[in-house]
Amino acid sequence: MIRLVTADLPALLDPSVVGHRFARQAALRRQGFGVPAFFCVPATALEDVLTSVLDRLGVPPPTGYPELLTWSESAGKEIRATGVEEELAAALHAEFDRLVGPGGLVAVRASAFGGHGTTFEGISGGYLYVPRHELADRVADCCASVFSPQALLHATHRGVDLRSIRVAVGVQRTAVGQG
Repeated sequence: MIRLVTADLPALLDPSVVGHRFARQAALRRQGFGVPAFFCVPATALEDVLTSVLDRLGVPPPTGYPELLTWSESAGKEIRATGVEEELAAALHAEFDRLVGPGGLVAVRASAFGGHGTTFEGISGGYLYVPRHELADRVADCCASVFSPQALLHATHRGVDLRSIRVAVGVQRTAVGQG
């Protein structure tokens, strides 16, 4: 069973579960700051997708930028074609409805992290004003963003093993003052 991480769970404060971005936002929200309500897809829910891409495509070749671009494009296509599991999509839609209602809009953002304490803030994907019917696709896009050319260069530059990269995805109200 896919368990999303919601405000009532202590795991929302754990960066190894929800990434540094969302653990910080949860801490600020609990201290009374105006951080819009959100929930997270934990990194464990998406790690099989990342692992299967690396198993099928291998690690990107370190031969040059054109090869890296080709590998990145192939990885992104695979992740988007696979999409999210039905069970995860159902959980996402149910929690979306609870958070903003079926006609609401959310921000969907990745919080990627890897070995050596490396984060991918500002590199991993994010989308604003996402309606319910696009939610699962945007979660897949956020997952794919950890294999973008910029993210791959960032990981390589820092000596991060690509198999150590994990990604959580946060789904958040788009306006402060709405809870």
